[in-house]
Amino acid sequence: MITNSISDLFNKVNSRTPIWFLRQAGRHIPEYFEIRNKEKDFISFCLNEELVVQSTKLPLKYYDLDAAIVFSDILMVPWAMDRNVRFCKNFGPLLDPMIPGETIIKKNISIQQKLEPLKKSVLRLRNDLPISKSLIGFAGAPWTLACYMIEGKGSKDFVNTRKALWSFSNWFMELIETLSFYVAEKLEIQAKAGADLLMIFDTWSHMIPNSFFEECAISPIANIVQTLRSKNINVPIIGFPFKAGSSIIKYSYETNIDCIALDWTVDLNWANTYINKKIVIQGNLDPASLIPKNSIYLKKNVLSILEIMKDRRLIFNVGHGLTPDCKIDNVKSVIDIVRDYKG
Repeated sequence: MITNSISDLFNKVNSRTPIWFLRQAGRHIPEYFEIRNKEKDFISFCLNEELVVQSTKLPLKYYDLDAAIVFSDILMVPWAMDRNVRFCKNFGPLLDPMIPGETIIKKNISIQQKLEPLKKSVLRLRNDLPISKSLIGFAGAPWTLACYMIEGKGSKDFVNTRKALWSFSNWFMELIETLSFYVAEKLEIQAKAGADLLMIFDTWSHMIPNSFFEECAISPIANIVQTLRSKNINVPIIGFPFKAGSSIIKYSYETNIDCIALDWTVDLNWANTYINKKIVIQGNLDPASLIPKNSIYLKKNVLSILEIMKDRRLIFNVGHGLTPDCKIDNVKSVIDIVRDYKG
C-alpha cells in the first residue's frame, strides 16, 4: 500500500492536492534527447530497461511531483500483436493496417514475454523511487488501439475505423474484446511489478459514434477493471475518455474506475454537478497555457481549477500531455501555486 498524497486521496484522507503531469517525461526536458538518442528507434527505446528507468525518473529531477508515470507507449500492445509498429520522425506511428474481416489473433500471444522489459523497468522503478512518489502504469484503451490498427496511422477523423465499425460490427467487437484481454494483461504486468496506480488512455474516444459509445468505450473498460479486480489487483484505476463530452457522465458511473481524467474542454462546475461523486477527478489545465512566457493568465487559471474543486478530491494535472514547447519555468510555477494553495 502506498503512503503518500495520492494514496491518501483515494483513501479519503485529508491531504494536500497531489500533482503530476501527462507526458511529464518528454521532449520539453533537454536531457530527454540525450537518453532517447541512445537507441536506434522508439520501440527499442521503450524496450530498453535502463533507458525507461532514466526517462521515467527524469522529470523528478526538475519538479516536485507526487508521481512518476512509467515511460512506454500505448502502441506496445499492437506491437506485441505483430502489427509492425514503427515510429517515423516528423510523422508519428505507422502500423500494418488491419483489413476489416481478417482473422484476429485471439489471446495466444505472450504479452508477458514480449513486455518483460516493461515488467523489469517497473520493478526497478518502484524499488528506486521514494515511497512518497506513486508509480503509474498505463495502457491504451481498446477503441484507441483499434483506431491505430485499422487506419495504420494517426488520423484526423479515423473514417476507416468508423466505416469498419458500421460495416463489420461483429468483427469490430471481436477486435475490441481481444484488445481488452491484452490491455488487461499489460496493466496486470505493471501492477504486479509494483505500479501503485493504473491509467487507461482513450485518446480517440471522441471519434466513437454516439450509438456505439457504450459498446466501444464503457463496456470494454468495465470488463478490464473487472478482470483486474478478479485477480486481486486493487490499485486505483484512472480512466481518460479524451474529449468525450457528455458521455463522460455515464463513463464515470459504469466503468467502475476510481478516477476520471478530464481534458481542458470540460467545464469543472458542470463536472462537479454530474460526474460520479464517489470517484476522484484528475485534470484539467490546458497544456497550451504552459507555452507563453510570463503569461498573466496562468496563475488565474490554476487557482480557478483549485477553487472550483476545493470540495472535491482532485489530482491536479493537465488536460492532455505536456507539449515539447512548454516552458519548464511555467511547470514549476504551476506546482508552486498548487502547493501554496490554502483553499
